[in-house]
Amino acid sequence: MEITPMTKIGELLKEFPHLEETLIELSPKYQLLRNPVLRKTIGRVATLQQVSVVGNIPLETIINKLREAAGQVQTIINMNTNNSNSQAPAWLDPFKITQRLDAREMLLKGEHPLNEVLSRTHNMGNNEIFELITGFIPMPLIEKVSNTGFDYYIEEAPGEEVRTYFCRK
Repeated sequence: MEITPMTKIGELLKEFPHLEETLIELSPKYQLLRNPVLRKTIGRVATLQQVSVVGNIPLETIINKLREAAGQVQTIINMNTNNSNSQAPAWLDPFKITQRLDAREMLLKGEHPLNEVLSRTHNMGNNEIFELITGFIPMPLIEKVSNTGFDYYIEEAPGEEVRTYFCRK
């Protein structure tokens, strides 16, 4: 198996179980991989490209470290895929936030908030905003919600708090 940006975490760790420690050394946020429930759910959908955003680690760093630990050829290509905007979008108005979910406790218990978020955003109107609070950037979840017709904006606050806002396109 070649380790690429689109490699899924679950497949990677099934093929190379020892790479779990390599990932965890890259970012403390990857400690969640030790939770069997999260590992099963997130590992099935999360790619290394998404994981790089979650851990705020350059994708090429992750790919090179994992390839080195797996005995594969490293790459020096710049794979920067950071897609978060530095400036808040015009649609982000705190008075338009109609729903909030603080998913930090759910995630610590090994529960995945995707179904809850999809359920809550399903019937939202065009001018309504959903706010999701997590301890890391939940890129796989963001991509799933975005694929259902939502724009998003990520705001990282001090103290390991990430607020992701969703608004219908």
